Amino acid sequence: MTENKNIKIARLIGLEKKAREARSKDELNFIVVNEIRELVDFNNAFLLKLSSTSSFNVEAISDLATVDRTAPLVTFIEKIINHDAHKILKEIITINIATFTKKNKITKIKNIPNTLLLVPIYSPQKGHQGFIAINRENEFLDNEIELLRHIAGTFGHAFNTFISTFPITEFFNKHFFGKGKWRIIIIIVLVLIIPVSMTTTAPVEVIAKNPSLITAPFNGVIKKILPNNNDNINSGDLLVLLEDSDLINQHNLAKQTLQIAEKELLRSRQSSFTDNNEKSRLAELSAQVELKKAEMNYASEKLSMTKILSSTNGISIIDNTSEWQGRPVDVGEKIMIVANPNLIEFFIWLPVKDSIIIDDNSIVKVFLDINPIKSLKGKILRASYEPYVSPSEVLSYKLIANFEDGKKIPRIGLRGTAKIYGSRVTLFYYLFRKPITFVRQLIGI
Repeated sequence: MTENKNIKIARLIGLEKKAREARSKDELNFIVVNEIRELVDFNNAFLLKLSSTSSFNVEAISDLATVDRTAPLVTFIEKIINHDAHKILKEIITINIATFTKKNKITKIKNIPNTLLLVPIYSPQKGHQGFIAINRENEFLDNEIELLRHIAGTFGHAFNTFISTFPITEFFNKHFFGKGKWRIIIIIVLVLIIPVSMTTTAPVEVIAKNPSLITAPFNGVIKKILPNNNDNINSGDLLVLLEDSDLINQHNLAKQTLQIAEKELLRSRQSSFTDNNEKSRLAELSAQVELKKAEMNYASEKLSMTKILSSTNGISIIDNTSEWQGRPVDVGEKIMIVANPNLIEFFIWLPVKDSIIIDDNSIVKVFLDINPIKSLKGKILRASYEPYVSPSEVLSYKLIANFEDGKKIPRIGLRGTAKIYGSRVTLFYYLFRKPITFVRQLIGI
């Protein structure tokens, strides 16, 4: 080494400039294994980079355009570099190949120089990135090692430009393609087969349990509804008035007709003592009197039904009383409900697309809109076999759940969301049930 020191420095600066101006990773790899010959003489130079499997693989060789990974020389160098004593190396070391192969019982490649210099490539941002392995017969001088230590830092900084900065990619490469990949895969499989309860959510409404239905006793017209929504009702209170003008006239007419029939029967009885014809009419006239009594009783009873009374205590549940006034109703049509506010149930509309296997007494948690943080507990009592169109025009099953938390009873009519717990399944099925259903429907399997 008789070259002028200034020439060495100039070559070092030129090499650093080439490394900074490299436009691709392959170009930088070529510079690393070939251009360092301007600083240090050698027979072979190898660039080994850290792979996703946490091992170091040869990516470039001096004087070669491509790397044949099946070549014995490549395999031999990788065995040396991936030895446990070298993988965590931070300082430049010199390896005697003959001694190393003999100690570790590795077959030595013929015609390879005996001295191998390992130069770690580090960067402050990404840490250990790989090695430059330089091979020659003679020992390396101290000034050559110092030059290589300096240029290795430059190469480490240059390689940062071509390293992916996506954390997700780095995570998968580290955990799913490294040495511990099987441990991670086994843990994931064990987690995915953990049994969990299948759950689904659906709209829910608080309804009355066993309410008293107030229905129309006959075809008529609503005259007036006395209570308003949520009014307290006692047994015997007047609830609904129906139009009774026609019924009053029918009752008066039936009463007058009965009086006429009774007078005709009385006259015939008086005349029957002297007239046999009148005597023969007594049975017919008596039957007519009974018929007229029945007609009058029917008219009287129907007139009394124009006043609908409550048969139980509770609160009134009705939409809008003003809209009912003057509205015609058919016999049996529901007008209002009288319900006990302390007896409630949950009415759930479970969409068909979100349906799960639900058993009797399946647990339900209800989160009302007025208090979405606190849940109310219940259990499924019954469910419909066929789906129906819900008020939101979604094909859904009807579910009824009881209320088991008696501390504070929610008001009838409140709405929210119900979380229904079904049968137990694996965590994998719980997470991927909808994607599996979509793919099955898409491809028909």
